[in-house]
Amino acid sequence: IRLNEVLDIESTRKDGENMIVAIVKKGDKLAGLVVDKLIGQQEIVIKSLGSFIDNSSKIISGATILGDGEVALILDVNTLM
Repeated sequence: IRLNEVLDIESTRKDGENMIVAIVKKGDKLAGLVVDKLIGQQEIVIKSLGSFIDNSSKIISGATILGDGEVALILDVNTLM
């Protein structure tokens, strides 16, 4: 699944570069999410966005505040599968 296409954003990956694929599992199903880069792994607290965002597609399940103060949106990969 190419996330840049699902999210309708332009990829920063250049043609010919190796792809980074994150493998996710839902029950017995496996899917590969093609991403531009991996930042790392960390424990987070997911906060609901409530009425701040039109979440009709349910792709975004919430947000978190990273250690540097930046806000990161959390994707619900179950919706993509």
